[in-house]
Amino acid sequence: MATPSLKDAIKEKLATALKENLKMDEREFVNPWSNQDKAAVIQNSRCFGETPIDSEKCLNLLTRILYLLQQGEKFTEQELTGLFFGVTKLFQTQSSRLRRMVYMVIKELEASEQVVFICMSCLIKDMNGKVDVYRANSIRVLSRVLDPNMVAQIDRYVKTAIVDKNPFVSSASLVCAMHLLKSVPDHVRRWVNEIQGCVNSNHPMVQFHALALIYDLKKTDRLALHKVVTSLAQGQLKSPMAECLLVRYACQALMTERDSGIEKTLMTYLENSLRHKSEMVTYEAARSFCNLAIVDKEGSGQTVFGYDVTHAVTILQIFLTSPKPVIRFGAIRTLNLLAQHRPSMAARCNCDMEPLLSDSNRNTATLALTTLLKTGHESNVERLVKQITSFMSDISDVFKIEVVRAVKGLCLQYPGKYKVLMSFLSSNLREDGSVDFKTDIVDALILIIAQVPAAREVGLLHLCEFIEDCEYSNLCTRILGFLGEEVPSTSVPSKYIRFIYNRLILENALVRAAAVDALSKIAMKCPSLRRDVLILLQFGQNDNDDEVRDRISLYSNVLQKCLDSNEAANSGFQAMMSTEMPFSLDALFDGLIEHMGGGFQDQLFSVADLPSDAAYKATMQAQAALQVDTKKKPAGPGGAAAAAAAVQKEAENKATASAELSRVLAEILPGTELGPVQHTCKPKFITETEAEYTVQVIKHMFKEHVVLEMYVSNTVSGITLESVEARLTGLEPAWSMIGASAINKLEYNQQGSAYVVLAKLGGEDAAGAVTGNFGATLKFIVKEEGDDLGFEDDYPVEAVTITSGDYMFPRALPQGQFKSVWEQLSAQGVESQQKLVLNYRSLEAAVDGVISTLNMEACDKTGKVEAGVRGHTLLLSGTFVGGNSCLVKALVGMDPTHGCVAKLSCRAKNPAVCEVVSRALM
Repeated sequence: MATPSLKDAIKEKLATALKENLKMDEREFVNPWSNQDKAAVIQNSRCFGETPIDSEKCLNLLTRILYLLQQGEKFTEQELTGLFFGVTKLFQTQSSRLRRMVYMVIKELEASEQVVFICMSCLIKDMNGKVDVYRANSIRVLSRVLDPNMVAQIDRYVKTAIVDKNPFVSSASLVCAMHLLKSVPDHVRRWVNEIQGCVNSNHPMVQFHALALIYDLKKTDRLALHKVVTSLAQGQLKSPMAECLLVRYACQALMTERDSGIEKTLMTYLENSLRHKSEMVTYEAARSFCNLAIVDKEGSGQTVFGYDVTHAVTILQIFLTSPKPVIRFGAIRTLNLLAQHRPSMAARCNCDMEPLLSDSNRNTATLALTTLLKTGHESNVERLVKQITSFMSDISDVFKIEVVRAVKGLCLQYPGKYKVLMSFLSSNLREDGSVDFKTDIVDALILIIAQVPAAREVGLLHLCEFIEDCEYSNLCTRILGFLGEEVPSTSVPSKYIRFIYNRLILENALVRAAAVDALSKIAMKCPSLRRDVLILLQFGQNDNDDEVRDRISLYSNVLQKCLDSNEAANSGFQAMMSTEMPFSLDALFDGLIEHMGGGFQDQLFSVADLPSDAAYKATMQAQAALQVDTKKKPAGPGGAAAAAAAVQKEAENKATASAELSRVLAEILPGTELGPVQHTCKPKFITETEAEYTVQVIKHMFKEHVVLEMYVSNTVSGITLESVEARLTGLEPAWSMIGASAINKLEYNQQGSAYVVLAKLGGEDAAGAVTGNFGATLKFIVKEEGDDLGFEDDYPVEAVTITSGDYMFPRALPQGQFKSVWEQLSAQGVESQQKLVLNYRSLEAAVDGVISTLNMEACDKTGKVEAGVRGHTLLLSGTFVGGNSCLVKALVGMDPTHGCVAKLSCRAKNPAVCEVVSRALM
C-alpha cells in the first residue's frame, strides 16, 4: 500500500515543480542576445582564421552575426567584406553543424559580385560532393549569391540535381531554379522536362516545389497553363501541399475567365477535393468554392457557375466543431468572407457558429460574431449586442473595426433595431480607441442617419455628445460639417446649437472655424434662428485666429443684412454656403487668362457662357486625344458584326472630339460664336448596322444651338462617294438650319462626318429644351471604279429625334452623397412630382427605361433591381444644359391592376428644368 502512495506523492511534487517552471507570465523574459555589440562581433571574427578551428566558438559568433543582421544592424561594405572573407575560411572545417551555419551566414551577408567569386569554387565542389546535406545547402546558397553571368557554369549540375534520388537535394535544386527564374529565365526553361518529371515524384516536398515552379514557367501562356492544370486535375497528387497548390491554381483559372473547355473538369476536380483524406486539401477546396461564389455575380442560392456547392459549406460547418483551433479559425474566417457577398449560404452554419462566441481565441470569437451579425435574424439582435459588449475590450482595434462594420450592415438590414445598435456604437465612441476605430464608428452613424430616417435625431445627439470630448480635430471638423447639413431638417434645430457653440469657445482654430460654418448653415436654412446665431457669432468676433475671425465677420455682416429684409442678401447667403458651382473653375481660370491676354481688360468678364465641369473635362479629353496620331488602318475582311463594332467604337471616339468640332464650326459659320459645347450625346445608328452605307448621328448640345454630326461609313467595295451632305425636313416652326458642311470624298472603308447646325426658335419657357423629329436623307454622288462622272443618289435614313433627355448629361455622385445633395436642393431649389403609368412588363425593364429616357446616372447602386421585389427606388443624378444640377427620385413598382406605375420626384434650382425632366416620361 505504501508504494502507490509514494508514487502519488512523487507525481504531485513533479506536477507542482512543472507548474512553477511553466509560469512564464509571472517571470520577466530576458533576451540572452540583447547585449550584442557589432564592434565586439567584428573584433572576435579573428577566430575564423585560427588553427585549429574552434567549432563551438565559431558557431556562437556566427549566431551572433545572424542575430544582428536579423535585427536590422547596418554593416559597412568594408565590414561585410571582412566578415565574408573570414567566413569563407571555415569551409575547411569538418563539423557539419558549423558548415550549415556557414551556408546561412553567406546567404544573409549579401556580398558584392566582386568578392562572391571567392566561395564559388567551394560551393560548386560541395554541390558535386557525396555528402547530401552539403550538396543541398550549397545549391540553395548558390541561387542567392550567384552572378547571372555565371549560371552557365552550373547549368549542367543543377539540371542533374533536379532529378537526384535524394529528395532533399532535388527539392533544393527546384528552389534554386525558382530564384534563378527571376534573373535568367531562359536557362531555367531548358530544365522543363526534368521539372515536369519531378511533378510525379513520390516525395511530398519535391512534388510541391516542382508544381510551384511549373506554374511560374507557364503562367504567361494561358493555354499551356490550362493544359497543365487540367491534366493534373484528372489524376491525384501524392503530396497534400501540392494538392492544395493545384486547388488554388484551378480556382485562379476559373476566376480569370469562363472557359467551357476547362470549367467542367476543374469544377469536378474541386468537388472531388472536398472528399480528400487530408483536412488541408479539404479546407482549401471549400475555400475555393467560397471565393468562386463571391466572384460569380450571376449565381444565386447555393449554386456557383451552375454547380451546387452545398457540400463545400457543409465541410466548413463540420470544421467549426473541430478540436483544432487553427481549423476553427480558418473555417470561420472563410465563412465571414462569404457572408459579405452570399449571406444566405453562410446562414446555414449559424447554429454551429454560436458556440464559437465563447471560444478561448478572441479572434475566432470576433469573426464568429461579425459573421452572425451579417447572417443573423432580427430577433437575435439584442442577444448578439450583449455578447459583443462583453468582449469588445479584449480584442484589437482591427477586429473592433470589423465588428463596427458588421453592426452598421445589420442596422441597415433591420432598421427597426436602430436604437439598440446605435446605443452600442455610441457607447464605443466614449471608450478608448485609435482614430481609425473612432472614424469607422462615426462613418457608421452618419450612414445610418442617412439611410434610416427614424434614427436621424437619435444619431445626431450621439454625435453631438461625442464632439464634447473628441480629441481628433479632423474627425470633429467632419462631424460639425455634417451637423450643419442635417440639423436644419430636424424637428427642433435649436437644441443642437449648444453643442456646436461649445466647440466655438473651447476648441482649437480648425474646429472653431468648422463650428462657425455649421452655425451659419443652420442660420441659412432656419430663418427663425438667424438672430440667435448672429448673437452667438458676435461673441467670437475677437478670436485670436485670423481665419475664424474673418469667417465670423463675413457671416455676421450677411446675416445682419438678411435680418434687415434684404432679398439680395438672402439669395447671396444661400449661394455663398453652397458647395456647388454652376461652371468649371478650370474653365473660369482659362477664360480669365484669355480675357486678359486678348486685350479686353476694359470689358466686364461674364461667367454666363462658361461650361459645366463635366463639359469642360470632356473638351480637355477630346483635345488630348487629338494630339495622338490616329491614322486609320484598312480593315481586313470580316463579318458584318465585327465591322459594325469597329465603326461603333470609332464613332464613340469621334463623339468626344470637341476640338475638331470647334474647327469645323469656324469653317461653317465664320465670325459666329455658338459658345462652349455643353456636352455631347452618345452616337446612335440611324441605319442598319449591316447596311451598305452606315450612318450614326451624334448630337453636340449648345445653349441656343444643336449641331448634328452625321458620321458616315462606306462599306461598299469599289464605290466612292463624293459631296456627301445631309438634308433635314420638318424643322419649322421650332428650328432653323443656319449652316451645314459636306464630306468631300469617301472611299471604301473610310469614314467621315457631315455637319448640320440648327438654331432654336423659342424654348425659353422649357429651359431651352426644344424637342424635334426631323426626316433625314443623305445626298451624294456615286462613282464606281473607272467612272469619272458618276451619278447623284439619295439615301433615306431613319428620322433624327431630339428629346428632352438629350439636354441632360449623366453625372454620378459619390457613394452615399445623394441624400445630402437632395436635402440641399430642397432648401435651395424647387421640386416637381409626377405620377405615371409606364408601358413596361417587368420592373427591370422599367428601371432601365427610366434611366435611358431621362439620360441620367444611377446613384448609390440603385441601377439594378433585386430579384423578387415588387417595388424599387431609383436615385438619378445629372446636369441639364446650362450647368443646372438635377436629381430625380423615382419610385417604380408593379401593380396587379394598373401594371407598371411610377412616382417621379425631381429637384433642381431652376423650376423650368424640374418641369421638363418630370414630364419627360409622359
